[in-house]
Amino acid sequence: MDLNEMPTFHVHKQHINDWLKDDEKFIETKATHQIFEKLKRDGCVLVVAVDGNGKSSIVRHIALKLKEQEKYEIIPIVLSPFTIFEFLNRKQKQIFVVDDLCGKVHINTQSVDVWASQIEAILELVSSADKNEKIRNDIKFLFATGFNIYDDIIFKKVELLMKYVFELSNCPLTDDEKLRMMKKYISKETEIRLSHELKSDEAYFPLLCKIAESKTTNQIISLFDNLEDFIESDLEHLNNSNNLKFCIITLCALFHNKFKEEILNDVYESEIEKQAFENICLECNLGTNKDQVKSKIKEQLRNLEGMYMTKTENYFHFIHSKVYQIAELVCGKIFLNSFITFVRSAFIAERFSFRLNMTDNNKHIIIINNKDEEKRYFDRLMFDLKQGETYSTFHNSQLSSESYREKFVLYCQSRKQKVRELLKHFSVKSETVGVTCDARDYKDYTEFTKQHHFYSHKMRKPLIESAWEGHADIVKLLLEFDCDINESDKFGRTALFVACLLGKNEVVNILLYKKADHSLCDKNKRSPLLVAAKEGKNSIVEALLQINADPNLCDDKGNSPLLVASSDSPLETVKKLSRKISEFSKCNSLGQTPVFVAAMNGREDVVRYLLSFHSQNVSIPDNEGRTPLCIACSKGHHGVVKILLENKADISQCDWNNRSPLFIASAAGYADIVLTLTQNKADINQRDEDGETPLFVASDIGHLATVKILVNQHADLNATNHRKCTPMYAACKRGFIEIVKVLHENRASITQCNKWNSSPLLAACRYGYIEIVRYLVENDSNICDSDFSGTSPLLIACENGNTEIVDFLIKSGAEINQPDNRKKTPLHASAAEGHIAIVKRLINEGAIITITNSENQTPLDLARKHSHRDIVKLLLSSK
Repeated sequence: MDLNEMPTFHVHKQHINDWLKDDEKFIETKATHQIFEKLKRDGCVLVVAVDGNGKSSIVRHIALKLKEQEKYEIIPIVLSPFTIFEFLNRKQKQIFVVDDLCGKVHINTQSVDVWASQIEAILELVSSADKNEKIRNDIKFLFATGFNIYDDIIFKKVELLMKYVFELSNCPLTDDEKLRMMKKYISKETEIRLSHELKSDEAYFPLLCKIAESKTTNQIISLFDNLEDFIESDLEHLNNSNNLKFCIITLCALFHNKFKEEILNDVYESEIEKQAFENICLECNLGTNKDQVKSKIKEQLRNLEGMYMTKTENYFHFIHSKVYQIAELVCGKIFLNSFITFVRSAFIAERFSFRLNMTDNNKHIIIINNKDEEKRYFDRLMFDLKQGETYSTFHNSQLSSESYREKFVLYCQSRKQKVRELLKHFSVKSETVGVTCDARDYKDYTEFTKQHHFYSHKMRKPLIESAWEGHADIVKLLLEFDCDINESDKFGRTALFVACLLGKNEVVNILLYKKADHSLCDKNKRSPLLVAAKEGKNSIVEALLQINADPNLCDDKGNSPLLVASSDSPLETVKKLSRKISEFSKCNSLGQTPVFVAAMNGREDVVRYLLSFHSQNVSIPDNEGRTPLCIACSKGHHGVVKILLENKADISQCDWNNRSPLFIASAAGYADIVLTLTQNKADINQRDEDGETPLFVASDIGHLATVKILVNQHADLNATNHRKCTPMYAACKRGFIEIVKVLHENRASITQCNKWNSSPLLAACRYGYIEIVRYLVENDSNICDSDFSGTSPLLIACENGNTEIVDFLIKSGAEINQPDNRKKTPLHASAAEGHIAIVKRLINEGAIITITNSENQTPLDLARKHSHRDIVKLLLSSK
């Protein structure tokens, strides 16, 4: 179907038209230019800023600019990655605008998971354009999100976007930009007063300017002085002066910032929405005649002046999320009962507080003052539970207050039968499928760090969710109301498992007291004891061991509680587990023992403890043949290396690639470990499977300090690998001049060749290391020695275009016409490769122009063959 024929095309067009109207007052700033340039360069930008900082206006302006200047098609509404794939058209230029990525007020964890699963494929559209000139820059992406979303740990799942981030705070508005922005909205008189009196909030400046339009000078000064107080005061004034306007504002706030026109035509999403609409209209005293009320509202919606609202498609909403948040609070306080009854459950969970729970941070909270209001609030929680919604009840922000929990428990106990019935609906075993079916779309919640992460995760597992929260009194209440203590989520985790994993000690104690099954494992066969051991929850490990939890129960990778504790957990945890087991050498599926993982992670205290009574495990290798000593050497854990050697670790035991601990430490460049190993009589010349010694690998990788130690410890300087390469050859090939000097000063051969008769000098010439070439020649390296193919240092330097080396070799007496086995001379090589400067130098030094190779080709023939016209001219003119 053609995009123009799709119903959504008209919606897109309407959004773009709305953008165009707003863009009339847009001021291009330094930040705008930088974002635009970054977008042109990278094809993708993620603009990050606080609410009110103008990020949405910027991304929309840039999209409109691309549409105007370069004929880009704008896709203005991208709700998910699948919108991109639906509208993607590689035959034309497109810019996809993704505003409020992954949430607005709170992060939407499910949205993050969806974007994380597709972001690589999306960004591939940009990178593939970079690789293909025909489609270069045809597809672009403009993302925008708030710092509250960007800074959330869950957002890190879309880490591939991080390279495209542009933080607006790094490019704040200049005074000139502020002045130009203000001029778009306020009078000259107000501008003069503001410039002298005003100190505004930098973050909200664009929003302040937008709201300032049509306001008096004094109002604007008050607005810029305190945005929140101004809007709150203005809305309260509207409540007293224009109940019709305030009614519409309240409805928009109550309906989650989306007051749909169809409501005025008796089209409701639910009976609850209908009741909410009618209740608010009655509370605002608009009359009892419903048709007249709707007619009044329709008429008022034609003029939104002074209401902080605008229209998009078929619904009305606030001009900014900041205004919406303030309106929610103002309207919620005035129409408290209606908001408790009808507002979305997230607001119930996050924005209310009982008076006893008030803190200094309660400015953005609606206070519940008396017992009647408290009961109504708890009744609403029960209503949410009936709808299958657990968030407002079991992830309520007030749960952190002990007094709130006490009141909640008393309320539930007073309605025990009702609450028990509601909770029963959440059981997987229940037959009430509509509410009780497992919500299989939720993701792994154990990584969540904040309550609001659960809002988009419909787990419907009250006991497990309460275990995550960690409030023992709530868990106890649920158990008293017959919640299944051993119920598991879709990952196979029970409440006990979650509490053990997260270290919720009191909850663990309650669950164990109530006989929770501590042997139940998750889908990865991890037991509660294993996860508690891994996370270092020492008191929980002790509690589980006291009731005989199996310390030998391993997960599906063969990891035991002792093994995972040896990796990261406190020594005390390791000690408690070790007292309960007898088989200390038990390996996981990788062949790793507790001693091995402790050594791998540098756990000196754990290694010392484990070896104190089981030193026979000191050299047990893993599946790759690596001993604890090998792995400690590879990770640079010097202290662990010393402990292992004290416990008689086999210093010569190699891995399956025949790499000794000394070889491994030398390759990694851990000079202190190398010294310790050599002092403990490690075989300094022990070779790996390629015949390479520790000195060779250190020279090859460039570890100068390690080389010096090995040389001082009398390593064989001329030991060769299976290709007969020496450490000197390796250092010359890699360009490590200081290592070359150390080796030569200690009498390493600078002429010893490899199996192809290639000398260190030839290697340095091949790879272009002029300093090494000079050093070798100055120390009597034969400048004319060639390998078995007849390649000389000068020939390879000419072939590779190393002008500086060519000049030096010629000055040092290199034979200018020395051919290889196929009669190729330096002039042949440089002419064929197109190195005109070298061709000139060779001719000037007397190179024979007419000489032929084994195929009877002259340098001129080769220059013609490879279309090097400038060299052809040069050779012809030199005859």
